[in-house]
Amino acid sequence: MNTRLPLLLLGLVPISAIQAQDAFPDRLTGDWGGARSTMAEHGVTFDLDWTNYYQGLMQGTGDQSWEYGGRADAYLNIDTGKLGLWDGGLIRTHAEYYYGDLSANLGGTIAPTNLGVRLPNGDPEEVVVTSLHLVQSFGKGTSLIAGVINTVDLIAGHPFLGGGGHLRMFNLAFAAPPNGLLPPVIVGGILSVPTKPIAWTFMVYDSNDRTRGGWFDDLYDDVNVSLGGKHAFQLGGRSSSVAVTGIYSTQDGADFDDILLQPPLVAGEKDDSWHASVQFDHFIHESATAPGQGWGFFVKMGASDGNPNPYQGFITGGIGGQGLFAARPKDSFGLGYFYYNISDDLQDTLDPLVGFDDEQGIEAYYEVAVTPWLRVAADLQYVDPATAANDNAFVGGLRARFRF
Repeated sequence: MNTRLPLLLLGLVPISAIQAQDAFPDRLTGDWGGARSTMAEHGVTFDLDWTNYYQGLMQGTGDQSWEYGGRADAYLNIDTGKLGLWDGGLIRTHAEYYYGDLSANLGGTIAPTNLGVRLPNGDPEEVVVTSLHLVQSFGKGTSLIAGVINTVDLIAGHPFLGGGGHLRMFNLAFAAPPNGLLPPVIVGGILSVPTKPIAWTFMVYDSNDRTRGGWFDDLYDDVNVSLGGKHAFQLGGRSSSVAVTGIYSTQDGADFDDILLQPPLVAGEKDDSWHASVQFDHFIHESATAPGQGWGFFVKMGASDGNPNPYQGFITGGIGGQGLFAARPKDSFGLGYFYYNISDDLQDTLDPLVGFDDEQGIEAYYEVAVTPWLRVAADLQYVDPATAANDNAFVGGLRARFRF
């Protein structure tokens, strides 16, 4: 029986939408009998991703059994222009849910070996709204984002980095490179102005992580300000870019030079903090018909005051993207190295009691596009944990992501 017929009889779906058999081939549930196309025409889109992990510690300190975990991500976007409200507006939402017994820090690492089961922060098996904001375009590429913003989503579209652990690499160092001053969820605004030759990004946001709600509690008691510039250019006939970003925070943090290493483990306070980074991206192979798609390499380096910012310095780099093999254009892959210089002040303070060093590691993954709506990935990581008591960790994992 044609499941679209009842919708047609109810007058909910036009015949033209029903004829669009393949309107959403990259979704397991397709076009919902034409309803999905109709919603999109009126500016409303809904997507649901379900990601499953099976990961374990093959060598290192801790439980070496393999465990299962997973997450669901729901996205609802509303185009205000298509909905007949006002032009140039887009309301975005993102709700997250994760579950299972899989540890996010296998082998006792500081950087999560699986960001997908680390975020959203807090208790598992609880739905958390991590985005609710307006994106307003003003013509010629200028845009303003305002509201509750999931910062991990901001780099999800990068061809080599990002993805929050449910796209591309698993480890925090590649899935959402941390800098100590950009929480997973912020309340604030982001202004993007694409001048030539540099595209500018200016951010003002509350210093506290707002994942657990309380979006307007003590709002802007402390504030972070960020300024970034990106120069995109052609190198060898392929897309390349250099980006420089600086962040300053008025929030006080724990003074790593003034920690009482006895119960109740109190610490003094240190004023303000800063972080600066530079990133270079270059496509080695770029699609002739779809610029910005292909594979290439990336390098990102950063530095901070080191106190109260625990990430004193870092470097992460590698090669990745999609279409490594011509016969598999939708498959993606990545191979990367990261090094995090954890605050020297913190290391010196903890030294009498805890052996604490820097952390570094490598990660490699390959993801097969089994169907347009099912991706299966294999992942390997080798990490030298920051805590000296933990042996080097060799972590393996599998991931299956369904798009509904």
